[in-house]
Order: sequence, then C-alpha cells, then structure tokens
Amino acid sequence: MDGLLYLSGFLALLICLIGWRFIHQLKRKHIASGVIWSVQGLVVFLAFMLVLLVYSNLHTYQRLTYEAPIADVYLRQLGTQKFQLSLSFSEQDKDQRYFVLHGDQWQLDAKILKWKGWANLLGLDSFYQMDRVSGRYADISQGSQRLPSLYDLSGGETRGLDIWRMKQLFKSRLGFVDTLFGQGVYMPMKDGAHFKVSIGQSGLLVRPENAIAKAAVF
Repeated sequence: MDGLLYLSGFLALLICLIGWRFIHQLKRKHIASGVIWSVQGLVVFLAFMLVLLVYSNLHTYQRLTYEAPIADVYLRQLGTQKFQLSLSFSEQDKDQRYFVLHGDQWQLDAKILKWKGWANLLGLDSFYQMDRVSGRYADISQGSQRLPSLYDLSGGETRGLDIWRMKQLFKSRLGFVDTLFGQGVYMPMKDGAHFKVSIGQSGLLVRPENAIAKAAVF
C-alpha cells in the first residue's frame, strides 16, 4: 500500500508540472503545444484517480478487517469440570495470571467502545477494557445449581480512561462514536488447549491456536 501512496504522490506532482507547462504554453499563444500538454495532463490525471481509487479500496478493506491480538488463554485440567486458566494480555507480558474455573467452558468479558464506520477508516480502532473471566456450564440446569467461578479483571478500580464515563461525554458531543457495549466470548475448556483473543472493529474475536483447541471447537 505504501507503493501506491508514493505513486499517487508522484502523479499528483506530475499533474502540477503539466498544468504549469500548459499555462505557460497558453501565455505564449502556442495553442497546438498547449493542447498536447492538456491531453497529457488528462491522461496523468485519470491515472492518478485510478491509483487513488485502488488505494482507497485497499485501505477500506484493511481498516474493516483490522484485528489486534490482546490476550492468550492456556488451559490445564485439574479435575472433573475443574480447570486452571492461564491468561496473558500480550506477548511481552511475562507475568501470566492464573484462575481456577469450574464448568465446561471459559468466558472472557470486556467493555468495548466502537466508532462509526467512517471514523474507523480514518484510523480510530475499537477501544476496550477487560472486565472479567469466568467458567460456565454447557448444561444450564447444572450451572443454575452451582456457584459460578468468576474473577474481576479490572482490578476493582478504573485504570486509565473510564470508557463508560467517556460514552456519557461522547454521546452528546462527538458524533463519530457509534456505541459502547459489553461483550463476552466463550470457548470449551480442554486440557492443553491454547486460544488467542483479538479485537476487531466489530468487537472481540477468539480463535483456537493449537490442535487440542481446534479439536475441542470443531
């Protein structure tokens, strides 16, 4: 994409030079030469518009399909419907956090601030704040009879920007905020499974990262 951007810049410069040459020829009353330069300018302008259109389409696609990894989840079975979940929030995060979850599935919840489509294209990405991690049972009746295993990921206090308060501020003042919502993603718990959680323009995404996780999902 950088090559297209450089090419469009070069063509824009070329259009300016051709335009200057065209005006110069007209001032000297060289009509025939001016017509030739105007045709050349039109051809270069059409090429510039074509490159700009291709660049715009590629940029739009990349922005709407943009994903950023935010967490890795590793599972180790401790007993029947009992697992240890290891959670790290980035590749540079060496200090993993450990949680004991009961059930058949793990769930990760977050608060997400989503921008309007045109704001995404200008470079604004969805803003998130981790909320909680929990275990859940595949059988609803079983889950209703047992206490949930639930852990707070926010640390009990707001760190950095409080996006719930940001919404109240943005709601009345900034038109490029689409919505703010809570979202949870969940996957099966399986001994040795590894999942990666990412955030895209539509919210949280989770994918299996090894054969054990893929077998559990598919």
